[in-house]
This record gives sequence, C-alpha cells and structure tokens, in this order.
Amino acid sequence: MDIDKDWASLNSLVHKAIKTLERKNVTHAEAFFTNTRTTEVTIRNSEILTQNKIDESGVGFRVIVAKNKVGFACTNTLSEKAILDAGEKALAIAKVSSESPNFALPEASKTPKVNGLFDSRIAEITVEKAIDIAKRAIDSAENFDKRVIAKDGRVLFNSGYRGIINTLGVDFEEPETKATIYLGGIGEQNGEVTCSCYDFKFSRIEDLEPENIGENVGKMVIEMFKPQTLKTFQGTVIFGSEAVSYQLTDVLVDGLNGESAFSGRSAWARKLGQTVVSENLTITDNATLEKGFASRSFDDEGCSSQHTTLIRKGKLESFLHNATSANALKTKNTANASRFPGGLDTAHMIVGNGYRAKPEIYPSNLVIHHGDKMKEELVSEITKGVLIESMAGFAQKGSGIISAQLSRAFYIQNGEIRYPIKGGMVSGVGFDWFKQVSEVGKDVKQFPNAIVPSLLVNEVKVVGA
Repeated sequence: MDIDKDWASLNSLVHKAIKTLERKNVTHAEAFFTNTRTTEVTIRNSEILTQNKIDESGVGFRVIVAKNKVGFACTNTLSEKAILDAGEKALAIAKVSSESPNFALPEASKTPKVNGLFDSRIAEITVEKAIDIAKRAIDSAENFDKRVIAKDGRVLFNSGYRGIINTLGVDFEEPETKATIYLGGIGEQNGEVTCSCYDFKFSRIEDLEPENIGENVGKMVIEMFKPQTLKTFQGTVIFGSEAVSYQLTDVLVDGLNGESAFSGRSAWARKLGQTVVSENLTITDNATLEKGFASRSFDDEGCSSQHTTLIRKGKLESFLHNATSANALKTKNTANASRFPGGLDTAHMIVGNGYRAKPEIYPSNLVIHHGDKMKEELVSEITKGVLIESMAGFAQKGSGIISAQLSRAFYIQNGEIRYPIKGGMVSGVGFDWFKQVSEVGKDVKQFPNAIVPSLLVNEVKVVGA
C-alpha cells in the first residue's frame, strides 16, 4: 500500500467534507486526520512473540453551531461517503449538545520549522530489520550475565502524516516518524528471582541502540539480587529520571493544566507570579525541540508550536493551554492541544487516541531543566537516604497525593549504595515534594512527553516492608 497516495486521497476528501460543512450554516468546523504505518515486534521469554506491519488512517470532525454547541464524530472508512457522513454526524450531534461558552478554535498563523521530525529510514523499515533489532537487544541482555532472562519487550516504528484543517484558515500537514524500544528482564540465581527491570528509548530517528538497552537491563537485573527490607524513615530521597517522568510529572501536568486552572481544580489556580515549587526548578514546554519525541510544528488543533516557560526558578509563569482554556482565561494559547495524551485514562483505553479523540491539554516536551551534578554525585553526598529509580502507583488528580510501591530502589549510607530494597512504599504529596527539591541532577532522559533529570528531595516518607 502506498502511504503517500493514500494520504493525498484522504487529504482531498477531508477538504471536500469541510467545504460541504461550510455550506450548512455551521459556525465553524474542524477536521483532524492521520495516516500511519506501524511496524511492531514483541518479545516474550527470550523469543520473538509477534511481528506486524499495520496501516491505519482516519479522520475526526468537530462541528460548532450556534451558541457554541460542539459535536464530534470520526471514521476510519476512507470512502467519500463515509467521510462526508462523519462530518454530517458531527453536525447532528452538535445541534443537540449543550452549550460550551468558552469553546474556541485557533486561527491560522505561521508555523515554525522544527528539525528532526522525519527519518526516511523509519519510513522504509522492514519487519525483518525490526526483528533483528529485537534479537540484538535480547542477546545483549542475556550475554551480559547468564543469570539474566529477557522476559518481555517491544520494538515499534511509526511513520506517516498528521493534518488539521478548520474554517478559520488553519490548513497544516506534517510527515513524522517515531521509534521506540523497550526491554524488560529478570534474574534467576539459586532459587532467587529478582523483580522485573527494564530500559527503553524513545527516538525520532532509526537508531535505537539495542545493544545499549540490553546491557542496561543486564546491569539493572544483577543489581537487584539479595535485596533487604528497610525500616520506615523520613529523610532524603533521590528520585531517578524514570520515577520523575511518571508519578511526579503527572502531578506537574495536573497542576499546570489551563482548564483545571480556570475551573479552580488545579492546586496552582490563581497563583501566577507566585513561588509554587523549589527555586531550584525551571520547567518549560518545548514543542520546537530538534528531534524531541513530542516535537511538532503545530498542535492537534492547528495552533503554531512554541517554547513556553511554565515555571522559572520556582515561580509560576504560565499554564498549559489549548484554544478553549486560553479563551476562557483571556490569555495566550500555548499550543498544547493533544489527541495523544499520556497517562492511564479509561475513556482513551476504550475509544483510542488520535483522530478518534477530541483534543485535551497535555505537554509536548515538558522539560525540567537539569542541574550541575550527575546522579552519582548526588548519591555520594548523602549520609542516609534512598535512591528510587522506579515505583508503581498513581498520583491522585487535584491533591497530588502519591502512594507508590518501590519497584527498583536502593538504600544509601555514607555516600554509597548499600543494597537494593525489598518491598516498601513511598508516600506523600507531590506538590510538597516539588517544594522540597534541594538538588537537580545533570542526568536527563527522554520520555514520550517529558525530558527530566533526577531530583533530590528532602523530608520524604519511605515506609518499610
């Protein structure tokens, strides 16, 4: 199947549907459409489990009628009739919907040139090449040490197009590629089985460095042998970049959400200009970052991408906005409309993302600016504390409460890692932890929507097993 020809056909049909809707006395109309080729290989118990190459296309319409009533409908059937019918369905839904007083769409503006969004090698990738990459990761992990077993993993390549058009003059399209590798492993020794350890890489280019990923997993697994329990204490904790990227970043995203700020649900509502986190923290959202995994020249409503300072040395300067929240708060749109939000949301798990979903406010590349010390230097300065590389749990929306099991964590004494921790939990309020950050690491890692370093946080409660 020729993805370029399919895209040209889809693009033409979508434009025709928007012109048809304009003649139906609508206030405004919008279409978001994608055409993606996915090459995927999965790993299970040291073997290749599945291999697939799948093409998917679709379009989602939002139609606005009098009194700001909005309807949404989508289709992945690419005939002219199906696409026109989806537009008509969105119109019919809009007419019976409740009012959305602050709803807005962006007007056309010049988009920036963002480098590194497309790699032709990914567009041309074969299943055989993806299998080879997966096998190299497995071999690297298991050759590192005979006690290491590659339990699960995934190699994923995406290439295709993303487009947006509305009746306010927005008409953009962009080719893009993404590559992901994930490998999880365990260790077995004299009847002892370690917890699962994993490493991954998110990239806009083809080179996924499978040997490095496998070796990292091997090292992590070996470090987890002979864990010991820890007594409950309150003190210094270093959160590694992975731990920061998940639960702690979820707290940030919740607090910085412009819609939540407007409704008063955000913990930082009405706190612009105030110090909300440690003065050691500067946080930005950068959709224009070269080769950033979530970089783009326009957001999923068609607003031109930008680089936004959210928090500067602890002070809140901006929330994340889409067109509607910016309109509600009479402020600048930060181009953070996303139809691919992260996190575990039941609706998205059922309905799906992309053209199937209405846009939500979410970061592009949320960047916590790094400090001057590598993680190992932070460890060397601690008399007694814990290094948490990963944890399992969720951040509660609104309150920022985190209660998470320690997945991969280590006890620190006199500047050295003494042993891996068996069991245990960490609990507290994420918003408080951000106020208690005394050091920011120099080590950074790219995650789907965040680029974050390690954070040293004081007065964190660690509950022993």
